[in-house]
This record gives sequence, structure tokens and C-alpha cells, in this order.
Amino acid sequence: MKVTVILTSKGQTVHSVNAEATIADCINVLSSNRIGFLIVTDRNGGLAGVISERDIVHRCVGGRGNPEMMKANEIMTPAASLVTANEQADIGHIMTVMTERKVRHVPILRDGTVIGVVSIGDVIKYILEEKNDEIRSLMEYVSR
Repeated sequence: MKVTVILTSKGQTVHSVNAEATIADCINVLSSNRIGFLIVTDRNGGLAGVISERDIVHRCVGGRGNPEMMKANEIMTPAASLVTANEQADIGHIMTVMTERKVRHVPILRDGTVIGVVSIGDVIKYILEEKNDEIRSLMEYVSR
């Protein structure tokens, strides 16, 4: 199956902040949307990088940075270092890449623009639903 299946079921909402946003602003967006990952955009709205809760804890708070003063671009993972995929990527491949690269979120791009984010939770949920469907089908077959 393709990533587009996950994006269709969960929606394609992308939460983002500008690279000049403070870490306090990032925390507010994360908290108010009950999410753990943000896209960081450049001045033109393009992908500059990403910030996760873990980045904030380790690179700002753990490093004794001031969330009111530090900017997103100071702690973000830059776009050049990101694992990304397109909407036609295979879900199994995405899961393998997430496991190997130890990332929990993958921005999904179409023509260089972020159209969604897939988390490891999204992938696991999809795989569990798929396996439950298989089990139901087998149970129906056996019970005939």
C-alpha cells in the first residue's frame, strides 16, 4: 500500500512555524494542537527543516537554552538532513526507513512541497488495521 492511503484517512493537515519563530512559539503550537512534530518553513514558505518535542528537550531545555529567545532555526533538523517521502511511497518501505534511521515522523512531499506528515503511530495503526482485516477474513473462511 501507498502512503497516500494514510494521508487520505488521517487528513493532510500540516502544522508549521517560520524559521524565526521562538521555541516558546513552537511549544505553544505543539501543545495547542496536541502534536509532537512541526514543519519549519523558510521566508518563502518552503521546507527549511523540522522540530520535534525531543529536539526542544535535548537542544534547548537540556542545553539550558531560553525558549523565549532561541529561534526554531537554531535547533531544527535542516531540510538537507531529513528523511522525506512522496505520497506514492510504499508504507512498508516507510516503516523500514523510520526504523533504520530512528525517526518517528516523515514529511510527505509533492513537487517539493510538504503535503502531510506520516508518523510511526500512523504506520502502525494502518498495519494493525490491515492485519485485523486479514484475521477477520480468515475467521470467516474457517467458519464456513
